[in-house]
Amino acid sequence: MVKAYINNDQTATFVCPQCQKPLIKDVSKYIARNTETKLKVKCGCGHQYAASLEKRKKFRKETNLDGIYKYTLKDPENKIVEGVGKMTVTNISFSGLRVKVHSTPRFAVGEKLTVEFKLNDINQSIVRKEVLVQNIHGRSVGMEFIFNQTYDSVLGFYLLSNS
Repeated sequence: MVKAYINNDQTATFVCPQCQKPLIKDVSKYIARNTETKLKVKCGCGHQYAASLEKRKKFRKETNLDGIYKYTLKDPENKIVEGVGKMTVTNISFSGLRVKVHSTPRFAVGEKLTVEFKLNDINQSIVRKEVLVQNIHGRSVGMEFIFNQTYDSVLGFYLLSNS
């Protein structure tokens, strides 16, 4: 079953499992339902498939992508210390990501970092973003993208693909 996520404009994007073509549909009449909504969708390629509407705010794609993070701190003597650490991106969305850092984080919630990782898409695209640390649970870290750039079409295509 294909999952489709409801966008802010009360549409959902369905991705055909046969041809990978996205289809955007108005789903406003289903939003108020408290139960899971299942639909039959027919793609332009002729393929029919079952889909369910996911009502979470942001679609998150499970991943296992190696990368690094960079941070800048002030030590107890007020000297600036720059550091780099290894991480694994465990899931990613349009607005942020969750990573597992390989060692105890030296940064804190509210700090800005730079993350860099390679997507497992056909182009092995490099993603380099500034993030704000939202939460830390052991070595699992939730990060929100700092949007000082326009829509990232590479990341958008990756999130909508089945790879």
